[in-house]
Amino acid sequence: MLKNTSDSYGWGARLFHWTMFVMIAGVVAGGNIVSDMPAGPDKTTLLGIHKSFGVVILLLAVCRLIWRLVNERPQDLGDNPLENRLGHAMHIFLYVLILEQPVIGILMSQSFGYPVVVFGMVTLPAFIEKNASIATTLINLHAATGGVIVVAVALHAAAALKHHFVEKDRTLMRMIAGR
Repeated sequence: MLKNTSDSYGWGARLFHWTMFVMIAGVVAGGNIVSDMPAGPDKTTLLGIHKSFGVVILLLAVCRLIWRLVNERPQDLGDNPLENRLGHAMHIFLYVLILEQPVIGILMSQSFGYPVVVFGMVTLPAFIEKNASIATTLINLHAATGGVIVVAVALHAAAALKHHFVEKDRTLMRMIAGR
């Protein structure tokens, strides 16, 4: 089924979830690789790919948020109301991070004086002018937010594994198989 029900996630939500997971893991890994590379054409090429996927992630995150807002949310399977509230808070936090990080990256690139060109086809409009002090702040914020994303995703995965192996409920399986 495409849409969620009160008991399961539809393939639309699952496709958004796992596609974004793979893409975010890729841009985090790529960002770490690029940050250690010396300046040159290879670094420029990889940065262009990193930026392009960041823009795609931003667009997918907006679409995913809209999908979530217009779809029924499956009921919580956990019995602990506090844990359920913490889970909802973590989902909101992840959405904020996933929306925030590409925006910071776009502004960072532009404040360094580099345009954001998506896969060599579309150049984003400049939202900020070149400014070295803002660029330095944004590069630090982009790196820190990347670290927070890694920790938040790890906590999210740990909670899913806890549901599966400790509580033995269907929380994880609903996101893998929809049931």
